[in-house]
Amino acid sequence: MYSREAFDRLRAAAKVRERADSRWLALVSIGLGLGQLAFIRWAEASLARQTAVALEGALFLLYAALVLWLLWRLQLHKRIGAPQCPRCGAALQGLSERIATATGRCDRCGAQVLE
Repeated sequence: MYSREAFDRLRAAAKVRERADSRWLALVSIGLGLGQLAFIRWAEASLARQTAVALEGALFLLYAALVLWLLWRLQLHKRIGAPQCPRCGAALQGLSERIATATGRCDRCGAQVLE
């Protein structure tokens, strides 16, 4: 069972981490997306068609993999950083977090979460 102060500290720390991960995701996806557009323009003008397409495809796959990894990391940190129910172990995030804040109970098993 959490005290109100401990619960609020966990929520605040999770939100700080979520904001940091969201910023990284935005910077990488926008920055590398614009970089890809510039690369495509350069490759189309400077390289043979087959070479340009092969490089563009490989770079796009790397970009997509990086963005998917950042999204996965964001979701993982949200789940890990969220307070958990002491009885069922469910992560209290989103609507569950708001219900626990308002009622002091887990919305899944009904256990007392807050003192």
